Amino acid sequence: MIITFVVTLGCGKKANEGANKLPPYINPQVADVDLELSKQELFCGGAGRTCPSYLTKVAVLHKDKLRFCTGFLTEDNVVVTASSCLPERLRVKDIGCSKDVFFFFAEQFNKPTRVGCDKILKVSQLNAIEPFLWRSDVAYIQLEKTVSLRTVTPSRNGMNDLDRFYIWSIDQIDDHQGIIRKSEDCQAVHGSYFNPLSNNQSSPVMTMAGCEFNRGNGGAPIFDYRGKVRGVLSKAVDQAEIEEVISMRILEKPLKPLVHVSNFACAPLLPDQDVLNENECNKNLDINSYDIGQSEMIIDSILFKNSIQKIEHEVNEKNRYLKMAVELTPVNDAFDVTIYPKCFKNVSKWIGEFHNNKPFTFNMSLPGSKIKKSMNEYGRIFAFEIPGNSIPTNIQFKPSILRNSAQATVFMWADGPTRTYQSVTEECPSLF
Repeated sequence: MIITFVVTLGCGKKANEGANKLPPYINPQVADVDLELSKQELFCGGAGRTCPSYLTKVAVLHKDKLRFCTGFLTEDNVVVTASSCLPERLRVKDIGCSKDVFFFFAEQFNKPTRVGCDKILKVSQLNAIEPFLWRSDVAYIQLEKTVSLRTVTPSRNGMNDLDRFYIWSIDQIDDHQGIIRKSEDCQAVHGSYFNPLSNNQSSPVMTMAGCEFNRGNGGAPIFDYRGKVRGVLSKAVDQAEIEEVISMRILEKPLKPLVHVSNFACAPLLPDQDVLNENECNKNLDINSYDIGQSEMIIDSILFKNSIQKIEHEVNEKNRYLKMAVELTPVNDAFDVTIYPKCFKNVSKWIGEFHNNKPFTFNMSLPGSKIKKSMNEYGRIFAFEIPGNSIPTNIQFKPSILRNSAQATVFMWADGPTRTYQSVTEECPSLF
């Protein structure tokens, strides 16, 4: 028993000596995050350029890694960014964020100033996968301390179709380096195929064209040329949707870069104020409405209606006897325009001029055009008319038969075979 006691004591002594030589335990996750935060850099892109002090790089800890976004100061202790930059666990009002969110403000010739996070003041809930269905993508975050830098103010003025804007954003080049960039070729687009629900100056989710979207850009402010913030950059249009459109073979020219933007005409403000258009801001944003809007954009009868009406108006001004209509015949990726007699018009005004049984023939120049479905660089679908040479065409009918039966056969011919239209009547119903 004595021997056993001595051996045990000796082993215990050696164990204690070994423990004293080991370094203290450090949580590797905390150490790694602190190291990554200490390496963060933020520069003003472009030689001699002055970048705005209100812009901040937002670093958010998510699943042991940092993700990056752009934010901007609206008060000396409040930053606005995109709600989608935050993990779902942080999309909670008044939740603390000191261990999860970090802000970096650029300093000339120095490392950026790092400021901690206090709490989430107001945040959008993202109740769909698709960003074009997010009613807003905005988060207001309180800093742990005030900063003496310039602030900017959101405006509810809305975004008219093809209005021009500019964006200050931060491109995250790698895991550490951020470059501040200004983009001035941004236009609001109503009625794009990529978001048919964006069709009003107060649409909650606006589509914008010409704005490149790079890593770290989410949450960037969209400015009008009076310096007011009109929206927050949310997400780029999904590349899969763009590839699908390319496969449709209707692009007139390459698409501009396309992004989704939260429109401050509707998006929450701090402090809050009335929205620009309550009905528009509260309209349904659901996938069924989106799909219906897209499908209606490519229905031939809807898409080509105005073009057809224009052609028919031009043709029907050229004769007093027949009301002509347009028939579209698909040929490859376009439609041939064929003119045919829909009905006789104003018969009582001219039938008395004919007193014999002979056929009456007159000549008209009819369009030899085509029409096709096209999409412009903004993602808007339109009817593209391809002009062709006019076709001198002979048209013949017997007035005596029309007088007796209120209908007659009409023959039409040019350089090809004769087309025959039987039982063309006096009744002219609406063509649409």
